[in-house]
Formats: sequence, structure tokens, C-alpha cells
Amino acid sequence: MEQHADQPLLDGEWRVRDALSHLAARSNPVPNVLRRLTAHEAGVSVPRPDIHEVNAGQVEERADRPIGEIIDEMQAGHRAAIAALPGADVLARMLPAFQGGEITVGETVVRSGPGHENNHLDEVERALNA
Repeated sequence: MEQHADQPLLDGEWRVRDALSHLAARSNPVPNVLRRLTAHEAGVSVPRPDIHEVNAGQVEERADRPIGEIIDEMQAGHRAAIAALPGADVLARMLPAFQGGEITVGETVVRSGPGHENNHLDEVERALNA
């Protein structure tokens, strides 16, 4: 995979390494979702971060790491996410969705974890098969 690290994705400005770096940084969404839930239940509004700034920092932080190390970080994050998953009572609680309306904690974890990850991995796969 290292030989394809600088392969550009078909859309946007990212390379394979950038997409994988972003995924490694986000491989455990559970703590962030639970922090949002705690704030919401305390009546505190959590502003949406500047996603472009966050993404750039994630990519920059891993710019010199080998792909294998980035993938190892992703896998460790997945294991940590599974271990951190709360009980069903918490997963069923509601949060404000950034796009408006409400969404369950469980659906937020899925969308910001595996759902989000699959989208980027599909982009990587398309670039590698182009």
C-alpha cells in the first residue's frame, strides 16, 4: 500500500495517505459523541467545528507516517470504539443533528464511524482501481 500513498483520489485534493490519515484520526467516534450527549443533557450547545480545519490537522499530523502505521492506528481506534460503546439505553438517547432535527446516539456513532469510513474507503478504492 505504501507505493500508492501519494495516489490522488479522483475527487478533491486528497491523496490515499490523506484519506487514511483522516480515518485513523476519526476511528473512534464514541468519546466525541458521548461528550456531545453529556453537553446536550446539561443544556450546553456544542458548536460544529470547522471541519476543513480539523481535517487538515488530522492529515498534517500523520504526513510522515508510513501507511502501515496509519492503518494500525485505525484498527486500534476501532477496537477502542467497540470497547467504549455504551449500553442500549444510552445509544437510544437523542442528540441534535448538525443538519437539524434529532438523531439517536447510536445512529450518530454509526454515521460518524463506519458510515463515514466506508465513504472514504470507497474513494480510496476507486482511486487505486482507476
